[in-house]
Amino acid sequence: MNKKEVLEEWIDKYTQRLVRVAYSYVKDWLKAEDNVQDALIKAYHSMDQLENKGDPFPWLARIVINECKSSFRKSWREIISDFLPEKKQESSEESYLRSVQEEEVHNAVLNLPKHYSMTITLFYFEELSIKQISNILNLSIGTVKSRLARGRELLSRQIEEDKYEGKRIKVSKNVL
Repeated sequence: MNKKEVLEEWIDKYTQRLVRVAYSYVKDWLKAEDNVQDALIKAYHSMDQLENKGDPFPWLARIVINECKSSFRKSWREIISDFLPEKKQESSEESYLRSVQEEEVHNAVLNLPKHYSMTITLFYFEELSIKQISNILNLSIGTVKSRLARGRELLSRQIEEDKYEGKRIKVSKNVL
C-alpha cells in the first residue's frame, strides 16, 4: 500500500476514536475534529517514523494528544485577543451607532471634573499605564488609581442619569 492508501485506511478506521480522544482534551467537538485533521496530516508526513506497523492507533492517538496540547497553548494567545474588539465587517448602521455611542461617551468624559477626565482620557483613550500617567501628571500611583476609580464612578452615574432622562447611552467595555 502507498502512503495515500494507508492514510485513507486510517481515516476510515480511526477518525471517530481519535475525535473522542481529542474531545477529552479540548471539550469542543469542532476543535476536536480540527485537531484530528491536523494530526492526521502530520501523521501522513511522518509515516516513516511509525515503528509498530501492526496497530497504528496508539501512535496516532499520541499525535492527536500532542496536537491538542499545542492548540491549547496557541489558544491562550487567542483568549487574550478575545478581549479586543472584533475585526469583523460591520454594517453601516452598526458603524453609525458605534460612532454615536463613542461620541456620547467622549462627551460624558469631558463633562467630568478636569482631574478625572484627564486621568480617564490618558488611561482609556491614550492607553497609557498608571505609572506613565503618574509621571505625566506628576502624581503618585495611588492618586492616579483613586482618580480613575472615582472618575469611573462619576461617569457611570452620569451615564445612568442620561439614560433615565430619555437618552440611551450604553457604555460597553470596548468603548471604555
